[in-house]
Amino acid sequence: MLKYIILIIFILICGCATSRDSSYRQIREAQAVIYEARKIDAPVYAPETYLEAQLKLRKAKRMMSTENFSTAKSLAQKAADIGEQALEESEEERFRVKAQVERLLYNGEEIWSRYENGAEKKYVPQALIEIKRLLDDGRSKLNDGNYMQALDSAQKSHQRLAEIPELMEEGKVILLEEEKNRAMSKLKAAEILDLAIKEAAKIKLEARKEAEKIKRESQVKAASLRMEEFERIYPVTYKVKKGETLVDIAQRREIFNDKYMWPLIYKANRDQMRDPQVVFPGQVLSIPRDLSFEEIIEARKQTKAPPPYIPPSTAYNPEFYRGYLMIVPEYKDVSKDNGTEIPVKN
Repeated sequence: MLKYIILIIFILICGCATSRDSSYRQIREAQAVIYEARKIDAPVYAPETYLEAQLKLRKAKRMMSTENFSTAKSLAQKAADIGEQALEESEEERFRVKAQVERLLYNGEEIWSRYENGAEKKYVPQALIEIKRLLDDGRSKLNDGNYMQALDSAQKSHQRLAEIPELMEEGKVILLEEEKNRAMSKLKAAEILDLAIKEAAKIKLEARKEAEKIKRESQVKAASLRMEEFERIYPVTYKVKKGETLVDIAQRREIFNDKYMWPLIYKANRDQMRDPQVVFPGQVLSIPRDLSFEEIIEARKQTKAPPPYIPPSTAYNPEFYRGYLMIVPEYKDVSKDNGTEIPVKN
């Protein structure tokens, strides 16, 4: 009998050791995933997801200290999964920021080159030097992979470029004053005054035209960027991927971020769907955006969401959508000067 008791104790000890070793391995795997996420700046590009992974890992370690190995292993697995999600989100956000920086730098370098090679250079030499330094700094940081710092330099360069028309007007007036001073020794006071008035009027007219031109170009580019960002945040269509269901699609962050709202997608696509349980890879679904709060509550009731059926704060909010829509151009007006299409709000 004593032999059997000793054997049982030995088996229990071995089982505990195996469970502990398995939990330690899972924690090490989670640490490795989170470390990889930190290397690609997940705390910057996906801070919420990265922090959640860190918190899960800390809880797993606390469970290990109390020898609650099964719970520790489960938490470590969740930490690893969330860490993988942080990796994916960071890569997506880094790619988006990189693309935005590349557009800003390309547009900024193009405008800067036009000023640098034009007659305007003599009026704003110092400003052009500063803008070139910002553009070069942004390009260098972009090549080094420091996309957030590159974005800051690119945005500052565009701010300075927007000031060029006003600086040009000031520079032209300064140069005109210098020319007037040189001419005073040769021309009579009346002739100088008459010339100054005509030249000042000409300068103001040219500066005004140039400022209007730059303003139109800036409006077009800014509107284009706002529209791209709006469509990224609130897509109105979605192409079904293999293995996805309406529940999977509804809980995607860019769709509704709430699995209980899937009936809204089904309702908006009744013309191409007979069974809400059946969707096909490659099928393009319409995503309804202009929803009422009552429609959302009804959808969550239908899918047996926990009462009182109010969506979580992280879910899609139609009010946010309508608020963002207010700053997106609603139609296009055509400039009479050069035919440039300029988005204009009502």
